[in-house]
Amino acid sequence: MSWHRRLALVLLALAALSAPAALLAPARAQSGAAPARLALVIGNAAYREAPLANAVVDARAVAETLRQGDFDVTAVENADRAALERALASFRGKLTRGAHVVVFYAGHAVQFRGHNFLASVDAAIKSPGDLGRDAVDLDRLLDALIVSRPDSAVIVLDAARDNPWQAALGGNRKGLAAIEPLENIAVMAPVAPGRTIPETPGRPNPAIEEWLKAIRTPGLDMAAALTRSRDAVARATRRRQQLWISSPPAAGLVVTPTSRPAAVAQTTRGVITAPPPPGPQSDQLGPYELSFWETIRNSENPAEYRAYLDAYPNGRFASLARTREEFYKSRAQNRAPAPPPQTAGTATGRPGAQPASPARTIRDCDDCPELALVPAGSFEMGSNEMFEFEKPVRSVTIGSAFYIGTREVTFAEWDACVAQGGCSHRPGDRNLGRGKRPVTDIHWNDAGAYVVWLSLKTGRKYRLPTEAEWEYAARAGSTTSYPWGNAIDKEKANCNGCNAQPRRQASEVGQFPPNAFGLYDMAGNAAEWVADCWSESYRASPRDGSAYSPAGCRERVLRGGSFNNDPRYLRSAARFKYESDVRFYTNGFRVVREP
Repeated sequence: MSWHRRLALVLLALAALSAPAALLAPARAQSGAAPARLALVIGNAAYREAPLANAVVDARAVAETLRQGDFDVTAVENADRAALERALASFRGKLTRGAHVVVFYAGHAVQFRGHNFLASVDAAIKSPGDLGRDAVDLDRLLDALIVSRPDSAVIVLDAARDNPWQAALGGNRKGLAAIEPLENIAVMAPVAPGRTIPETPGRPNPAIEEWLKAIRTPGLDMAAALTRSRDAVARATRRRQQLWISSPPAAGLVVTPTSRPAAVAQTTRGVITAPPPPGPQSDQLGPYELSFWETIRNSENPAEYRAYLDAYPNGRFASLARTREEFYKSRAQNRAPAPPPQTAGTATGRPGAQPASPARTIRDCDDCPELALVPAGSFEMGSNEMFEFEKPVRSVTIGSAFYIGTREVTFAEWDACVAQGGCSHRPGDRNLGRGKRPVTDIHWNDAGAYVVWLSLKTGRKYRLPTEAEWEYAARAGSTTSYPWGNAIDKEKANCNGCNAQPRRQASEVGQFPPNAFGLYDMAGNAAEWVADCWSESYRASPRDGSAYSPAGCRERVLRGGSFNNDPRYLRSAARFKYESDVRFYTNGFRVVREP
């Protein structure tokens, strides 16, 4: 820290000490309230000389995650110098002693004489004299935080990119200048000071992707979130990219609080019992428990699930293990399956009669999703249009017909699972309403619990679609980028850029035209979990339509894009990944039922 800055901070501290004691005492100390939760989020992408593809998208995702965690968020996008000043002034005005604080900046920055400057979108920096006009000194934000004395704060600077202005400042420097450790304030950057990382349009920065996953984990402290992010990035990039963290933040800053679902009665062999207490959070999942679960998670032997429950009665997967134990025990005892649904085209004469031809749509119970029959066939899976992980294009054969949900699973259908004890997590609806909107804020394990409950309830085999089944069903015989063609025609789907009037939220299912198989919202609305483990390409993936499921899988595939994605992520071949035990407000699913 320069002596000028130290002197400024000393003067500020002396001024604070001379203030009346009533002004110094934070409001929460007087009222016993929880710490204030404050955030500043800036996404600058529309630079005239060096535009960025991901900065605004990432900033929106961060802002939404923080709002979900009850942070008071000051957010600005594509800010010129005046807008940056207004945002900083608004944020500084909210700072109080003892607050929990998150600052996120995605955009360009330059360094000069050991200081970092955040560039406005109208920057045209030709010399050091232009910094006061086209950029804001990061130290002004740091100084305000230091003086406010937060309990815990983190600043994420996604700004270590080459830009056209750094060379004009002389000194042959690049990237960010180092920031010294500060009390209770941590700074994270995607790479170490003095280094830069290129932006790949359409592919997120692993540092921001992994940090977002971590802070969305309920109950995970920011210090653990930064450590998890650093380790995940090193693993995902084979140590080609290393996060830089100035120092660990003080304990206590949790973005996504842990919330216990409302108690729901469960029925086991006709006896009503209380639900099991929630298991430990994913960051507390021990290696022995995880190893145990990985050895049995695909088993159909109820004794193995009982062995897990005996060892870990309150474990992370206890609820799912109980449901599976009951289902497979019932099947082993030859429990009579539920009668087939009575729908048009189903023969109902003598016992055991088969329909002359399967009904196009069926529903196994009043609370069950409607299903459409998808015939067997072959198709070309993947795309050479955009991303390496969609390649190589290859022929895949779906050997047997299957039923798939005509729509994404809705809140109403999910809430029935909760009410009947099959599902323990009751996601919030963000005050948008439940009913026929697709259930979101669901992780992969939640979806697994739902399909097991549905199987037990109906006596039919429900599961998540494989990735190949999903794409085959989404294409519905088409070979174009989208089921309807190669252009993103307006009002064909719910996405960011698909509609004349932006929706910015999931809409009720079935609001847009179905594809040729009668399936709705295969593009947009909610991103959909499928059975497969993530792979960086299709080279090792099966060609028979089955799921790619190597041992020890943590990241699962999502398909179809969501209301929050732009059109390129709604293509039939588009695919994404997410950690299987992390929930997000855009992620839902639909079901498959075997005939």
